Amino acid sequence: MRMAMVSTAVLLAALLCATDLARGAPEAPPAPAFGPRGPVGPDVPLGDAEKIRLARRVAVDGRTAAAVQAACNRAAQEGVSAVFIPAGEYVFGAEVRVPAALTILGEGAGSLCRAAKKDACLFRADGDRIRFTRLKLQGADTSPAADNDTHGIVVAGRKDVRVDHCELLGFSRAADFSAEAAAQVDHCFIHDNTRDGLGYGAAVYSGAYVLVADNEFSQNRHSLASNGALDWSSPARLGKYVHKPEVRKTHWEFIHNRVAGDDRTRSRLCAVDTHPGMDGTFVVEGNLFENLRHGVGIRDGAGIIRANLFRNLWGYRPAAITIGYGTHNNIVVEGTMPREIQVSDNTFQDAGDRVFGDGIVGESAEHAKIARYRLGKAENVTIDGKVVPATRVEGRTPPPFPRLQAMGDDGVLRWK
Repeated sequence: MRMAMVSTAVLLAALLCATDLARGAPEAPPAPAFGPRGPVGPDVPLGDAEKIRLARRVAVDGRTAAAVQAACNRAAQEGVSAVFIPAGEYVFGAEVRVPAALTILGEGAGSLCRAAKKDACLFRADGDRIRFTRLKLQGADTSPAADNDTHGIVVAGRKDVRVDHCELLGFSRAADFSAEAAAQVDHCFIHDNTRDGLGYGAAVYSGAYVLVADNEFSQNRHSLASNGALDWSSPARLGKYVHKPEVRKTHWEFIHNRVAGDDRTRSRLCAVDTHPGMDGTFVVEGNLFENLRHGVGIRDGAGIIRANLFRNLWGYRPAAITIGYGTHNNIVVEGTMPREIQVSDNTFQDAGDRVFGDGIVGESAEHAKIARYRLGKAENVTIDGKVVPATRVEGRTPPPFPRLQAMGDDGVLRWK
């Protein structure tokens, strides 16, 4: 009798499942081809597993950097893995140094940490395995004013640091990674970092390995800017920039982000950039670039630009992708050359067939035509499987470079 009951239940379940399929039961939506693959920003709720994992926490008591620092110190001493910043406005006159293995958890955009002066740094990673999540961080100024030297999160030489589901705006450098750091920035809203000369959403340099994935960027001078490990004092001695010895090559990956809008920035530079001196490697893949003047600008390094969508590019000489040799502030950087760059499977809308003549002085309308590519001096640039003849250099092979693996529940950034 028991076996008969079980068999009947299984049969009923199968019939119900078949009925649902016949009615067109809802399926999970496919991941988007371009742009973020999930909800973005500080107000995305924690998942159930994360709530359990972060349930034991030290709450900040007070609205100053000193209060946040005290909570971090107490959590480290007591072996608690999370510091909770309740909703409210916290004014930082000094930086908070975050100990290792600690999560700084906010209550969404209502947990606002704001710089009190124009040279403040809000948070500095003081150890490995640190996470910042569900926070809003605001610098001193969202305008292009050049006296804004605020930093949001600084990570120098630390490993496995994650910045996720945060909002960052108004900084000189919103998230800064250097000195062979290893980090991930995901599902954040990073905008209005327009400071002249800097204005970086994510700055990646000096041997850092950083995965930047599934974010929304808007109104940044550069949403991602990158460089190598340069001796900044060398021009005075040598007349050129030289690389610091024994520092690994920088590597970053810009994957499935949306970059939209740059009209509040001056000069309207490329959204994603390698500076002369970034002689490392990069990947730009699965992104949506729209309502901009300039998408990707490569002046050094080797890498892949693949399967991105560029649309509604506008302004003075708009371009989707530019690749070409350059100097740093008119000073030569040793070893600089964009090389071994594979460009393929990108989609262009309103690019290559539209002319903007309004407001252009001394340029013909034809000169202002949107370009899919603007190529300067470079070596072995391949577009859709064909080497651009002017860039061909025989006997070269692409350098090996890592592919970063998104952090799992263990909070470790790995690469192949």
